[in-house]
Amino acid sequence: MTVFSADIQRSFLGRLSNIFALTGGFVMLGIAAVTVASIIGRTTIGQSIEGDYEITEMGLAMAVFLFLPVCYVRNGHVIVDLFTAHCKKSTLQTLDITADIVFTVTAFVFAYQMSLSGLEAKDYLEQSMLLELPTWWTFIVGVTSMTLCGLCGLYKLFAAFLGGANE
Repeated sequence: MTVFSADIQRSFLGRLSNIFALTGGFVMLGIAAVTVASIIGRTTIGQSIEGDYEITEMGLAMAVFLFLPVCYVRNGHVIVDLFTAHCKKSTLQTLDITADIVFTVTAFVFAYQMSLSGLEAKDYLEQSMLLELPTWWTFIVGVTSMTLCGLCGLYKLFAAFLGGANE
């Protein structure tokens, strides 16, 4: 018999979030390599990598979205506890649940709106200026990551309402 675990980091969604973050790290390494190669080429032979700014822009956008789910799973978001430092544990749990509800709804709304924007970018054949890369590719990563964030939020809410720790 499988028992539901309140620990999201050990769940399938937590492991998937880690894979997303690892992928984001590899994207960042690729961007760093392109940037270094472009700078070395510019200073030594006077020729940089064409479209290096476009690659950096699109890659960073994808990397940021890939890091969001693991940041949420690990509670890596900014918490200002100036007003809540002396609150009771029940008050803090209520605030955490409220924040999880707001985050989950926001993540799903972002995913929906980004899917519409991505489809529109694809329909209008929107592309980068120099390399002519389709811009809708970045929307796929954003929609997928925001959907995963929303699913992680649902998991945390489900765990909280089943009596698990919302940590």
